Amino acid sequence: MHLMVVGKSAYSRVIGTTVVPITIAGHTAQFMRPLLTYARSRAMTVSYAYPLHPAGCLMSDAADELPAGVAEFPFTDVEAAKAPLHIGYLSVEASIRRAIERNGRIDWVFLPYAYPLAPLLVSLRAVYGFKLALFLRGGDGYQWLDPGWSHAAQVFGGAEQARTACALYRESLMAADFVGVASAWLGSVVDRLGARWDAVVESPAAQWLGPGPAPSRDKRDISADPGVAVRAGALDPGRRWLLSAGRIHPDKHLDLAADIVAEAGLPGWQLVLAGAGGAAADLGDGGLRRLIERGEACIAEVPPRIIHRLYEGCDAYLQTALPSATFVDARPSSVTSAAFHGKPVVVPVAEAGGVTESLAPENVEAFGFDARRLDASRRADRADLVRRGAAAVRRLADPELRHRCGEANARHAASSSVAAVFDKLWVCLGTGKAVW
Repeated sequence: MHLMVVGKSAYSRVIGTTVVPITIAGHTAQFMRPLLTYARSRAMTVSYAYPLHPAGCLMSDAADELPAGVAEFPFTDVEAAKAPLHIGYLSVEASIRRAIERNGRIDWVFLPYAYPLAPLLVSLRAVYGFKLALFLRGGDGYQWLDPGWSHAAQVFGGAEQARTACALYRESLMAADFVGVASAWLGSVVDRLGARWDAVVESPAAQWLGPGPAPSRDKRDISADPGVAVRAGALDPGRRWLLSAGRIHPDKHLDLAADIVAEAGLPGWQLVLAGAGGAAADLGDGGLRRLIERGEACIAEVPPRIIHRLYEGCDAYLQTALPSATFVDARPSSVTSAAFHGKPVVVPVAEAGGVTESLAPENVEAFGFDARRLDASRRADRADLVRRGAAAVRRLADPELRHRCGEANARHAASSSVAAVFDKLWVCLGTGKAVW
């Protein structure tokens, strides 16, 4: 089988003189990377196309490597000079044609983020004879289905143009050979917006995929890993680690995590904020700065290549992303990863999103805190969120409860291993039947 994966930049690369960083997002770091490794381990021929000039939350990792045998076909992004859309689409098609010239006929093209390339790839499917699988993971996957979304009218130059453009995107989902969604919640949103989907395909948990023996889970060894770049404070192997990982972005409310931990006052614990993003410089302010000064928090930049070590070595996980008008977590791979490695997860229970789908009911009951109808931007609501979140964090002081919920999470998330997720996906592609 020849599989071609078209997506964002999932690996840190140097192409000629161009430095291409990793795009930090669940559907790249925790979907594309294990997908390429899985496909090569099953002796598939794998082609990988990605933009030379990515945007968003970026990270470079000098020690990063593509899986052996993956052929890469970078393309210019859709913001190329003079005629951006036309040049970008031509470059994507050129990458597909080059992959065919080198590796032969493509059986499947996987697009881990459907917007904006799904309509193009649907049209190219008939030209090159491949089958197309689309994966809806974040807001870009479903918001562009909604012509009433205000941003769509701004981008497309008016409500009428947005209606037609959104209809074209919806038609591409209907025409694809397979559409996966990250969570059942996201599937319900896609249903409401009049499109289709075939199966839940979550981003698998971060885990060691080799080659060679798995690295140590000892906190001292993790702290000494040269890939772990501490930006503020210091990792303390003598404390219990309460991890919060991913994009450092206002959507994730990591400032709220600091306030919750400060309010909880849990002795012997350290908040470990691990990720990357332009907002990292702002995190050292206020309550977080005081935690850092006391050794109760640190900020670290940890590349996807070794992020699994933090999930393995931490003692618990704290999730603080909340639904808003512009962001809903469909199913965060960070929560999936923590649960898979048997960690209790302190989590906001909200009216939208698929966060709790990765967690055992026992964990949600013990460590969930009610965030419904609360807005972190409003002072009174924020105070309520801090109070409720701190009460949940304090329950981590009970070792028996931590152990019981961690084991329940590990059982619940066992189906989120890399092998389990992609084995199930290939069953779906082979039978045409939805598998949950």
